Amino acid sequence: MSNLTAVIIGATGGIGQAIANTLAKKGINLVLAGRNEDMLKEMQANLAKDYPSIKLNYLCCDLSKPESRQHFIQVLTVLNIPINYYINNAGINDFALFSDQQDGMIEKMMMINVVYPLELIQNVIPLMSAVNPSQIINIGSTFGSIGYPGYVSYCASKFALRGATEALAREYCKTAVKFRYFSPRATNTAMNSPAVIQMNQQLGVKMDSPELVADELYHFLQSDQQSYQVGYPEKIFVKVNQLLPHIVSGSIEKNIYTIQHYAQLCNEK
Repeated sequence: MSNLTAVIIGATGGIGQAIANTLAKKGINLVLAGRNEDMLKEMQANLAKDYPSIKLNYLCCDLSKPESRQHFIQVLTVLNIPINYYINNAGINDFALFSDQQDGMIEKMMMINVVYPLELIQNVIPLMSAVNPSQIINIGSTFGSIGYPGYVSYCASKFALRGATEALAREYCKTAVKFRYFSPRATNTAMNSPAVIQMNQQLGVKMDSPELVADELYHFLQSDQQSYQVGYPEKIFVKVNQLLPHIVSGSIEKNIYTIQHYAQLCNEK
């Protein structure tokens, strides 16, 4: 039985569930965290049945509520389990033209995708294992490296999360705790509306399964890279956007009317 423990924030989402299953399969003990207690209980029961040799705990945590975040840290501290992998998979998305975005969504996106997770991480650092592996992994997005129409607020939040992770990696470079950034591309989960799926199909954008993303994450955990982008051509686009952003802009501009069309469809619904 493994002595490694992973805490997964946002465990009940599509990617979160796939990560939990993949890590459990590798014999890693799990602490599952999310808002929905019924889903957490069901996940724990299913994982316990499939992987009886691992240790399983679940903790309710609603990032939007200060008392819930505080309770999460308190219980995690009482558990007194050195954390080897802290995986921040929490987040929300909103595909909409910036002019149509609902009031308050910009602030909500930044708070749930960046501010609250960073506040939790600040309190989790002392609970991390003092020996390797001791990793805090933020799950980002290709849109944390490439600004994309219809995702202005989401891009802002993921760019911020990527920057914070990079800064923390440098700030803690002489400690046992390593900060890492993992970036999936489009993934087939409930976070994407039917309009987004249709748009991706029309634009030829490949959507990965959550299981593929989870497998990629597991391999990333075994590597020494500070950050990782899933999939081609996204790996190339991210590099080109850093060096020659006008090339990526030109590629996106060719599809701007299609993107705007589907963003407006989402707003109408």
